[in-house]
Amino acid sequence: MDINKKRELTFGQTQSRDVRMTEKERMLTLEHKLVDPSSECNVDSLLDVVSSLVDDCNHPAVRKNRQIESFLKRFEHVSSLINKNRLNYSDFSLVKIIGQGAFGTVQLVRHKASKKVFAMKVLNKYKMIDQANSAFFWEEREIMARTTSDWIVKLYYAFVDKNSLYICMEYMPGGDLVNWLQANDAVPEDQAAFYIAEITLAIETLHSMGFIHRDVKPENMLLDSGGHIKLADFGTCVRVEADGFVRVSNAIGTPDYIS
Repeated sequence: MDINKKRELTFGQTQSRDVRMTEKERMLTLEHKLVDPSSECNVDSLLDVVSSLVDDCNHPAVRKNRQIESFLKRFEHVSSLINKNRLNYSDFSLVKIIGQGAFGTVQLVRHKASKKVFAMKVLNKYKMIDQANSAFFWEEREIMARTTSDWIVKLYYAFVDKNSLYICMEYMPGGDLVNWLQANDAVPEDQAAFYIAEITLAIETLHSMGFIHRDVKPENMLLDSGGHIKLADFGTCVRVEADGFVRVSNAIGTPDYIS
């Protein structure tokens, strides 16, 4: 074989191997993103996109557009399949209402299949859309999905239907710090120091993730079965920008705790 042709063949084979490796790496990256709960393109998020987009487009005035009508004809059955088979509110039984917020309720629920108990936020989609400047659902979901910290309440499930967003979190049987303070008229100094230290660690963890809470108060500090603090309610959180500052156009917080 001509030596030049041999070199060309060897070079071509090397290029082919490099391309194949690059393609494999790209596929592995995509697969990782699809199964990573904190990724914006994980499987659950993509299913939410399809389902929500079909719901939003399925309106007589919108369907008049030929492209939208074509899209709906192609994906309405896909959306129905998703909604029928994925986790939904009917997979849980309500135990009781344990909280009320600006956008919905917090419910104590039991998962019918596993019998496990969770705290579930049920948020009204339309209220959140109307007050989009003060509703930070994505930030809340990302914080709880990403965390591996013992100081942050963990997310187990998140899903959506036509009217509501659902965030299913670990249940904290100790209640919030307000109830604990009310039950203890005089808090010993060592216990006060203990909880101040745990609160500091919880806030530090949130800051290390690149977020500011903006509504730190005893009601958002929950106690687990062992009496340890976990930070909760990240619906007002905002991301810290690259320069270390937070820029928002609206005031957020609880008036009773504003100095």
